[in-house]
Amino acid sequence: MKKYLQLANLTFQDYFVYRLNFYLWRFRSFITFLTLLFFWLAIYGNQESFLGYQKSQMITYVVGVAFLRTIIFGTRSTDLAPQIRSGSLIKLLLKPIKVFKYFFTQDIVDKLLNFLFAGFEIGLVLFILNFSLYFPQNITTYFFFFVLVSLAIVLLFFISMTLSIISFWTEEIWAARFLFMVIFMEFLAGTYFPLDILPSWLTKIIYLTPSPYLIFFPMKIWLEQLSAEEILKAILICFIWLLFFWWLSFFLWKKGSRSYSAYGD
Repeated sequence: MKKYLQLANLTFQDYFVYRLNFYLWRFRSFITFLTLLFFWLAIYGNQESFLGYQKSQMITYVVGVAFLRTIIFGTRSTDLAPQIRSGSLIKLLLKPIKVFKYFFTQDIVDKLLNFLFAGFEIGLVLFILNFSLYFPQNITTYFFFFVLVSLAIVLLFFISMTLSIISFWTEEIWAARFLFMVIFMEFLAGTYFPLDILPSWLTKIIYLTPSPYLIFFPMKIWLEQLSAEEILKAILICFIWLLFFWWLSFFLWKKGSRSYSAYGD
């Protein structure tokens, strides 16, 4: 445990030495939040209800997405791919530390920092614009929300690790990661709009993928728009996807690391 705490401390310090990537990520997230917020405000106009959502619910959804996107999609496991390609992974393999725990520790630090910055940025906007947000009335809602968000964080970690591990067999993974994570995962996660405004036949297909359980379903729980049965079903499906990508990532890691030969400097 002590070595992972030391790793967390070193990771935290790295952000204040090499700050550009972090600031660019924060800038992108903040601009995305403002764009979505003003987009939906323009859509609603003077209306109080649209597409089955009250105005306060939609504003809450956009704010919630900004927070969840920050702590769920913010990850350092993307660093694994360039380490595999450059050969520098061998240095990590020689250390008395588990690779998955190494990157998960860095992920936790990344998410905590992103959450703090997002809290300040979003809080400032809400203070200036004086929006009223929707808060759950039932105490159990907070519990189920926390459970699903926790599962979503771990699920995204193993999905990201799986994509990075593919670098054992290909020189270029950036394009595939961009297409999968940004276009497929984020879009189908409901980061830009609630998925249930789409045709029902399409949402049934999307609900079979892991994406909506990262953002959309946690926010539906927060807005108390799901029955107890629907909540438990969402948690179960998310857990099944987590187990699948946990198995897939470890399977690919064992297969790739066995034949790994470092190259580079």
